[in-house]
Amino acid sequence: MIFEHILVPYDGSAPAEHALDKAIRLVRIGAASKLSVAHVVNLQPVVISDITFVQPDVYKEQVKEHGDAVIDKVKEKTGDLHDVQVVILAGSPAEAIVDYANGNGCDLIAMGSRGLSSLREFMVGSVSHNVILHASVPVMIMK
Repeated sequence: MIFEHILVPYDGSAPAEHALDKAIRLVRIGAASKLSVAHVVNLQPVVISDITFVQPDVYKEQVKEHGDAVIDKVKEKTGDLHDVQVVILAGSPAEAIVDYANGNGCDLIAMGSRGLSSLREFMVGSVSHNVILHASVPVMIMK
């Protein structure tokens, strides 16, 4: 076995879909024994210059609905695998991903090159880039 525990951050985007498919294939061929799929919910206020914007309740409801749909899709795709965990993480996406990988014995992070949060990525750097910089384990980026 090459890897023990693969973490796939998943937001429903096409690159995240590719990363999940690759991780599932790795588990199926015996290259890994455990798979965790994490959907990160970022409800932190957005700060631009000296102005802080708090997420409205409608946005929070939409995020929860999207999260539920993501979880259902992941469970459908991984239903026949034995050691799969689907988790919801909260906070800054890159930080949450790295913290989860460090705290749960993950030895590979497989993630998409771009997610669904393009405005935030433009402003503060991409999530995948930050994960690569701060992760203590290998990171496989899928297009």
